[in-house]
Amino acid sequence: MSKYSEYRANEPMVLERHPALRPDYDHLIEDHDSHFNLVKALCGTNGPHNTTPLFQCDFVLLSVLNRSLDLLDGFIWSFNRWNLSTAAPTVRMQVDNLLRVALLFKAGPVAAEVLLSGRPLGKERDPLASPGKKNTLTDQRLREHARDRFPWLDLVYEKSSGWIHFSSVHIWVTMEITDEGQISGRFPSDISRYPFEFLEQVLWAMRKSTAGVLDIATEFADGKRHALSD
Repeated sequence: MSKYSEYRANEPMVLERHPALRPDYDHLIEDHDSHFNLVKALCGTNGPHNTTPLFQCDFVLLSVLNRSLDLLDGFIWSFNRWNLSTAAPTVRMQVDNLLRVALLFKAGPVAAEVLLSGRPLGKERDPLASPGKKNTLTDQRLREHARDRFPWLDLVYEKSSGWIHFSSVHIWVTMEITDEGQISGRFPSDISRYPFEFLEQVLWAMRKSTAGVLDIATEFADGKRHALSD
């Protein structure tokens, strides 16, 4: 056991200290398992002669679901152990997944071709741009395409971007300076330095962004099932 693991083993886990977070946390575990059902729906033997054709959109969705599965696994494990330096940034990575499947939902195979090209999206022309416009697929543009379906996205994007970079969040969970100039802190970080509201925000943001990814993938899977059954 590492020094870090030994240190944390002597403290209550996040859910032990804050049982009110348990419902959302358990919901994320259910979402984690849901990834397998979606992959089966997209590429399982559901079509004629026990086969299922794969399209460009499927390649994107399967790749996103694989990444989402890994991110969610890391989040579930690290969040409950107070490792917010690992858990919080995964929210921003899940938002990236959501932005891409939201574009895929609106632009279909054209978006799939762009996403599979491997070229930087920020230099790619937006397939949904008006004729004559040269908008590129910056994060801001991707958010515009997803905003109507996910009105909370801009807030989560902004918050989760702050969790990626070293910021005041990391400072105030490490040490405290009183008005009198007295400094106190602990290494590793003191769990009492993590406000409940912060933990709640991180968990809520991960749940919302994951649900968005799964919802869009489910719509694709349902559409594919109906098409194959006709």
